[in-house]
Amino acid sequence: MKRAAALILALAVLGPAAGSAAANNFAGIVASDVYGGNASYRAKAFAAQQALGVGMIRQTLDWASIEVSPNVYDFSSFDGFVIDAAQHGITVLPILFNPPAFNSTKPRKHAKHGTYFPKDLNAMGNFAAAVVQRYGRGGYFWGLHPDVPYLPMTAYQIWNEPNLAAYSPPKPSASRYVAMLRATTPQIKANDAEAEVVTAGLPDSKLSKPNLYRFIKQMYQAGAKGTFDTLGVNPYAPTARGLISKLRRIRSIMDAAGNSDASMWVTELGWSDVGPGSPFRVGKRGQAKQITQAVAALNSNAATLKLRGFFYFAWRDTPVYKGFHDFWGLHTGLLRKNGTRKPAYAAFKKAVAAL
Repeated sequence: MKRAAALILALAVLGPAAGSAAANNFAGIVASDVYGGNASYRAKAFAAQQALGVGMIRQTLDWASIEVSPNVYDFSSFDGFVIDAAQHGITVLPILFNPPAFNSTKPRKHAKHGTYFPKDLNAMGNFAAAVVQRYGRGGYFWGLHPDVPYLPMTAYQIWNEPNLAAYSPPKPSASRYVAMLRATTPQIKANDAEAEVVTAGLPDSKLSKPNLYRFIKQMYQAGAKGTFDTLGVNPYAPTARGLISKLRRIRSIMDAAGNSDASMWVTELGWSDVGPGSPFRVGKRGQAKQITQAVAALNSNAATLKLRGFFYFAWRDTPVYKGFHDFWGLHTGLLRKNGTRKPAYAAFKKAVAAL
């Protein structure tokens, strides 16, 4: 164990292996197809993302598939992903999400569609602690893999879009979500005092009831201040200008709540080139244009907004989900479904290089 600890310390000082590109942790990507792909596909995709300047990837760390029985965790399904990301200088932002069936509030009968909150919020804290202990600063995973560049997880996102009924059935509740933060954050901090706790990405969607801005205010009314370091938002907007306008409004709510020290992180943004009609479908040239303008605007407004960075959604277009209809969000990729590059790919690369 002493030797493993020494290796971790040395790697922490040296950082990623020589020859790897410098990480740009302001620019991130969402790429669920990379996680679902085989080792060869992952390696090729990560190499391409590294060449684009991507420094972080946001990925669901599915609690249900990890905690195989109460207090028994099997992370083997996630290890290869973390290894491949680290080998390409890319840090993982995990989304801690989806409790195992034995700890879900999902009723046996008449359940609504969606991902239910856990029965025991403290169990989510225990899961979060296990993630930090494995993949975080000084985590034992790195001692088990001393040949892998040391890129520990340093930030953790708690849940996904709880202001939508699909991720908080039977209906959204800001106070319930704050209770989740209150149960989880101390467990993360107990294992890494410097860890960054990020709220779920909160979307500005017509499906959000209450709307995004009211939900954030309700979070603060429920005592959210101090339960997180960074507010995650998914502020999709028809234009880059509209995106910045939304972020300024959110920043003003945070400041008015006395939370001016907290950062903000755009954990999803994107535009589609094709697909069903939507204010977010802007054509192939429009997609490239909005990406160019958005990345520049986010960078120039980062200081005043206290912006941590952004994640573009998504790396590659997605087939229609089984049992669902096509919609614009399946066509936001930098790549088409067949893997060919859109004009947005080159625009993203140029925009990130200018940061």
